[in-house]
Amino acid sequence: MTMMTRRRLLGAAALTTAAGLLAACGSEPEATVPADGVPRGKLSVWLHQTKAYDSVFTSLLHSYIQEFGGVDITPLYVPVDKLDAKLLTAFAGDAPPDLFKIGGWTVAGHARKGRLAPIIPKAMGATDEKALVAKYDQSAVNSLSYQGKLYGVPIDYTICCLYYRRDRFAEAGLDPDKPPTTWEEVAEYSKRLTSADGKKVGLQWILGNPQWTVMQLLALVRGKGGGILSADAGTATLATDAGVEALRYYGGLGNAKLSNPLSGFGLFATGEAAMVVSGLFAMDLFPALNKKLVFGESFDIAPLPRWDGGRPVAPAYTWGWAVAEHSKLQYTAWHFIDYLQRADVAARQLMDASLLTPVKGWEKLPSTDTKTMEIMAASAPYADFGPQTPVWQEMAKSLTDAADAVAFGKKTPEQAAADFDQAMRRAL
Repeated sequence: MTMMTRRRLLGAAALTTAAGLLAACGSEPEATVPADGVPRGKLSVWLHQTKAYDSVFTSLLHSYIQEFGGVDITPLYVPVDKLDAKLLTAFAGDAPPDLFKIGGWTVAGHARKGRLAPIIPKAMGATDEKALVAKYDQSAVNSLSYQGKLYGVPIDYTICCLYYRRDRFAEAGLDPDKPPTTWEEVAEYSKRLTSADGKKVGLQWILGNPQWTVMQLLALVRGKGGGILSADAGTATLATDAGVEALRYYGGLGNAKLSNPLSGFGLFATGEAAMVVSGLFAMDLFPALNKKLVFGESFDIAPLPRWDGGRPVAPAYTWGWAVAEHSKLQYTAWHFIDYLQRADVAARQLMDASLLTPVKGWEKLPSTDTKTMEIMAASAPYADFGPQTPVWQEMAKSLTDAADAVAFGKKTPEQAAADFDQAMRRAL
């Protein structure tokens, strides 16, 4: 993305434009869109962080402050599994940060309550919203919109894939170069990969995690031609043949009694699970959890399976940068976000931190792992971000309750699906 230099911005400060006069007169709050177009003020930023991304973000933050001397930025790093809850608490207390990373799945809920500021294209070097949107992958941008308004720009985009342990495959007499391509094959492979005592399994679901429950079941239910919610997200539709069959399959794989603080991720790292559904970030996560894991040797990646004869479904998600509606520095916040979203930065983030910003042409960004990018690019036409609903949190929790109840044998698939639909009738 093109950037205005500090010299150009300071030069613009001497000009009194029609836009500046309108801003001063109140058509747009002066605190939101400065008349001189110069970013300034003390920004608070909340984000989840990894060691690899820290080196990228921190250097960008310091270079931005150096280039735009009137801006100071205070970041707060929050564990990824705590960020959504911390934001909810901050909004409830009317004390949110100026800008923050936000899961695309939560945008509708926050936007409906007036917590998010729509983007300011001028702050991001674009003439209008259409020109700004054109710089990104369309499906990723759509996941950060609500009722026709864009409330964020995407970063940390991923499409789910199948991770598998090549070493476990070889031990079971399975060809590590021929991973399963259908869910039926996943079940067959899992039988051969499961030990008699159940302490080693084939595919292990990531249990108890609402976000991952949605993505895992999304692939199964949509692949069967059904849906978790109706197309307009107004009605729960899990208690259908597709939903019940998906839950039955879900409950038939893995071992819900296997324990690890990181659920399926940790079990895959230890080798107790031979397969897991995960995203791009896991390329760095698994070796960090187990230094003996080497991509292409002990573990590998494959496209997410489909049902035999069914359509492909590639569950996807993106985190985005968003700005609080109550922020007095919306222009500066979006201006800083633009600095973080440049094409050269996107390339660096992918190389250094395995973090994909879905700018147009992301498929051609240089990467340390060509295979993963090729799989994601091939899966992109089937990317599915799941239901966009203001009650996503309630939906995800109810779905997790249903799926876990089946996995632990506490409910039949029919009972769990019916209970989910009933719970959502109260929420929708």
